[in-house]
Amino acid sequence: MTMDLRSSPLPRLLWVNVRLLHPLNGGDRLRTYHMLRQLRRHARITYFCPQTAQDDPSACAQAAEYCDELITYPLKLKRSSSPAFYAAALANCIFGRLPFAAARYGNKQATQRLQSLLNEHRHDLAVADYLMSWVHFASLPKAPAIPTVVFEHNIESLIWQRHASNLRLGPRRWVCHREWQLTRRLEDQVAHEATGQIMVSAEEEAAFRNERGMRNVLGWVPTGVDCDAFVPSSCAEPCLAFLGSMDWQANVDAVLHFTREVLPRIRAKVPQVKLLLIGRNPTPAIRQLAQNHPGIEVTGTVADVRPHLSRSSIMILPLRVGGGTRIKVFEAMAAGLPIVSTSVGVEGLCTTDGEHVLIGDDSERFANQTLRLLQDASLRRSLAERARLWVKERFGWQQAADHFFGLIKPLLPQGPEAPPPPGSLP
Repeated sequence: MTMDLRSSPLPRLLWVNVRLLHPLNGGDRLRTYHMLRQLRRHARITYFCPQTAQDDPSACAQAAEYCDELITYPLKLKRSSSPAFYAAALANCIFGRLPFAAARYGNKQATQRLQSLLNEHRHDLAVADYLMSWVHFASLPKAPAIPTVVFEHNIESLIWQRHASNLRLGPRRWVCHREWQLTRRLEDQVAHEATGQIMVSAEEEAAFRNERGMRNVLGWVPTGVDCDAFVPSSCAEPCLAFLGSMDWQANVDAVLHFTREVLPRIRAKVPQVKLLLIGRNPTPAIRQLAQNHPGIEVTGTVADVRPHLSRSSIMILPLRVGGGTRIKVFEAMAAGLPIVSTSVGVEGLCTTDGEHVLIGDDSERFANQTLRLLQDASLRRSLAERARLWVKERFGWQQAADHFFGLIKPLLPQGPEAPPPPGSLP
């Protein structure tokens, strides 16, 4: 899927990522997918990423939904949680100069292909989607001749710092601490080498701009959601749902902590309560929960989260580690589910405790807030209705993409913007 974009009257963006987007089974993929679909009203998109043996065979063809041109390079990825994966991560901690989460996506062929694309003068601006995508730029022998922007979905170093602080002394804590050091170094490199950075919350913008003195922060872009795609849940059964990729360590930590420290407190008062864990690639520890605990269901990878959300009455977000803004929060609100969360779980979302969500930052408080909702149908309904109205009025993908384009527009060649193509997006 290649074409010559040099004759396009619209600006031409080279969008660099570490993965194809289909299947759309994670918040990270959904954010980029919807942003790109909307950005195509303003620009022509070349999407550059690896193609691996684990990718769905139809993923390349489906890329036409979000880009005008797809360019891939072959990459062999070590299977997550395999002995080879852990050995490579440990070696990177000792000898690596980049965080392992980034280094595993880079290779010589990718660097050469990216340099060739930049040398062809076919694009007006390059976007590294996530900090980890900067791995493709970090090894370039020649600096890009066009502006480069990093779309920071999280403050990645903060996530690793929080992981380390939640672990006892030992090898795992040392690995997380080392990954934090390497990630922070990469963030500092981006602050000096990229033309600009775009964050996903005002808090993260302030952290980079004010606390760390980064002068290339352009602003921040909110997360979006398509409320019309969700039908509010009418489930009255005591069923708690957690939504998120079940191979992401922050989610694994949250679920394991909740089932160990919080769920027993809830079941002491509501013994029939169920827990539904919705998300792709559950780790062995997550799968084991369903085998060891009656009333816990692990769905694994699902094509559509909506039928599972409709089986639930409350969304829980017991995150102790995380960053960025979480699509799962807005999807739960769109689905009409009242939410109980830690402060970390809704960090950066401008929510108000008692109006849009209920907050509980320790095990006892989280359990008590959940019990309030389980035992009060009126409270469940009023909290959910306010949150759904709030997210519908303020957070749409078109608004998010338009704001993103407004931030990068001063970096593009000056000239009148051509009108968007007729008809709806593909």
